[in-house]
Amino acid sequence: MAAFFARIAAWAARRARWVLVVALLVAIAAGIGATRIPTDAGVGTLVDSSDPTYQATEHVRSVFGEEPVVVLVKGELPQLLLSKDIFRLLRLEGCLSGRVPKGATPLPGACTELAESGAVEFVSGPATFLNEAVVQIDRQLERLSKEVAPAELREFLLAVATKYGITSLPSIDNEQFVATVVFDLARARGTPKARLAYLFPNSHTAQIIVRLKPDLSQAERHRAIGLIEDLVAETTPRRQCAEGGRAKPCFVLSKGSYVVSGAPVVVDGLARALKDALLLLFGVALAVMAVMLVLVFRSRLRLLPLAVAVAATAIAFAVFGLANGSLTMASIAALPILIGLAVDYAIQFQARFDEASAAGAGGVEAARAAALAGAPTIAAACFATAAGFLALQLSPTPMVRGFGWLLIAGVAIAFALALTAGSAALALGSSRRGAFRSDSETRAPRPVAWLLGLALEQPAAVLGVGLALAILGWGLGTRVGTVSDIRDLAPQSLPAVHNLNELQEATGVSGELDVSIVAADLADPATVRWMAGFKRRVLRENGFTGEDPSCLRAEVCPGPALSDFLTRGGGRLTRSGIEATLAALSSYDLRQVAPLAADGKIGHSALISFGIRAQSLEDQQRLVDRVRAAIGTPGQPGGPPAGVEVHLAGLAVIAAESAGALSSSRYWLALGGLIAVALALLLVYRGDWRRALLPLVPTVLATGWASLLLWLTGIPLNPMSAALGALTIAIGTEFGVILSGRFHQERASGRSLEEALRRTYARTGAAVLASGLTAIAGFAVLVASEIQMLRDFGVVTVIDLTAALLGVLAILPAALVLLEERARRAPALAEER
Repeated sequence: MAAFFARIAAWAARRARWVLVVALLVAIAAGIGATRIPTDAGVGTLVDSSDPTYQATEHVRSVFGEEPVVVLVKGELPQLLLSKDIFRLLRLEGCLSGRVPKGATPLPGACTELAESGAVEFVSGPATFLNEAVVQIDRQLERLSKEVAPAELREFLLAVATKYGITSLPSIDNEQFVATVVFDLARARGTPKARLAYLFPNSHTAQIIVRLKPDLSQAERHRAIGLIEDLVAETTPRRQCAEGGRAKPCFVLSKGSYVVSGAPVVVDGLARALKDALLLLFGVALAVMAVMLVLVFRSRLRLLPLAVAVAATAIAFAVFGLANGSLTMASIAALPILIGLAVDYAIQFQARFDEASAAGAGGVEAARAAALAGAPTIAAACFATAAGFLALQLSPTPMVRGFGWLLIAGVAIAFALALTAGSAALALGSSRRGAFRSDSETRAPRPVAWLLGLALEQPAAVLGVGLALAILGWGLGTRVGTVSDIRDLAPQSLPAVHNLNELQEATGVSGELDVSIVAADLADPATVRWMAGFKRRVLRENGFTGEDPSCLRAEVCPGPALSDFLTRGGGRLTRSGIEATLAALSSYDLRQVAPLAADGKIGHSALISFGIRAQSLEDQQRLVDRVRAAIGTPGQPGGPPAGVEVHLAGLAVIAAESAGALSSSRYWLALGGLIAVALALLLVYRGDWRRALLPLVPTVLATGWASLLLWLTGIPLNPMSAALGALTIAIGTEFGVILSGRFHQERASGRSLEEALRRTYARTGAAVLASGLTAIAGFAVLVASEIQMLRDFGVVTVIDLTAALLGVLAILPAALVLLEERARRAPALAEER
């Protein structure tokens, strides 16, 4: 294998210019391609497609549309609903729906563009709700006029007028009618009815619910959200909206304002903010890493390792994109790992090349010698690291599994590029400037020399202290907090986060929890009765109860449900009564709770929605568990009738469950990675367990140190940094295998234990320190980010890299010394026995 690598390196060195040109073109093309990889914050990155919650969510999306975009209407309800503002709301809701009334002239600008895009599935809002109520009442009155005698009809209308105070024909500008429909007349003026909380959360807010179509691309969804934001912000006076003969803005309220929020808006805004911030910070990080390499790497082409690392990372991401991969929080977390490993591969090859060059070898021969001496060890480290990443395929989270495949591909590409393009650049540089002379053979960097001296003098003490700290870290690591509330992770300056906070402060709600119901017969009284009882239980158990229920105080808020239309009278439910009510309801009324089938009858899918507040994913999971428990067992008392399928659905449910899965799998995935690395090294070293397992000692201890440092600093984990346990294992394994391999080479050449260690750490140890400090410096830049998710990610990256570096510089030499001492004592002990 060593000869094979040597031939490849020599081949690349002989054709240096062509190899570099090809590598440069491929890297540039890959870089361009990598910038076009789509970001994906969809539920498919969080759970498998076979998961019942995922399937229920996809079913809800296909039937009812995407998670709702919410247009919060701020203003006192009497002013909004009992003035000309109601017509402005009606006009806005019409534009948001994308449907232009027959014969009407569409409004130019965002209104027309939204209609042409066809991006909106359904809109529910205060004015549309009231207007639809007027239409339905008119239809029922027309039907009654044909079926009932005039005297009976007059008696019926008189009874209605006496009971509700409606003395004129219903219309949305009829204040008596609007007040009767919306307000709870038994409570303070302007207090809306509790069952309409999804449209009127309280006396000073209303909501327009916009569901986008489920099959939109990310770009189409972003454009639709942008058009909605443009629409509510439009202040252009238009003739179509003239008042008193003067052109007026179509949607501007006289005493109110709009705020656009909701899960799609927040996800879209955060994804774009993350991508933009990463591009900027990545550029700064590269500059810092370049400065660090110039300062700590004693070689002629000091920036070559960074160039190889950037090219390898770009190619890896491009290959990932060609394989239909997408950017997720986990794949972004692969950046420090790939760059750290690729820099080290390139530095190790370059350090070996410099040694051969200093001994008088020419460019081609130096490349051959470097590969012959170093490539087998680097390849062994590469193979072991890839095996550790393969263990990530055991994760229950799809984006973590994709993260694993990206790292495996990246490791292979980085090794190949360092062997070929790295050798070509070194040979070309050597032929132009002559051999490089270095004093690194005799002197290790001071920090490395100090740690090595400590390990040589007190190996047992070094290992004992390291083990004690690791045990302490493993224990305290379970207490490291997690942050998963999107409002804490995202920058407060982000408009989407500001609007989310404003929405929650005004209404007590900023998200939605959906309950999907699939039944062969939704008109079955038992099914309707269960739906009504289930909704009451959930609201009662989560604080929306009492004489004065409030979404601001409760943990959940009522959304629309089919049972709301069918149980309003409180009488006994019968099939004939249910069917009669359903026949009287319009398709608009049913669209958001149980859409009609193609034959015009009620379909088989229903939806019960609950408004929920933004909170930590742990609290959200507890809420999900309570709602799931309230469903009961089908066919059992309290549960839905047999044959009725009920599942929780929506982003809120999936996010909470996936966060729990990610947190619970963090430790056993790390253990699986270590086992995979150990098996790979046993295979490489043909069962020599001492040589295979010794490099893992510092890696294992480093995982505990990293946890201890996290606990001491108080830095919490987040969905982005939780996947970085693989970083400690990857970097620790890489450094450990390379240093251990160099030590065994020095011992095989006849050098003493101390001399072999000093030469190993003077040469390869210096290169390890250079690559480690370079990666640490680069990702320390992220600490300056205003995005807490990126800032904490940067701190955790620095901590993991530092722990891995300290492990191989202090623990590995101590372990090597103790192992050799034990090997020397073994024959003497055997003779004594």
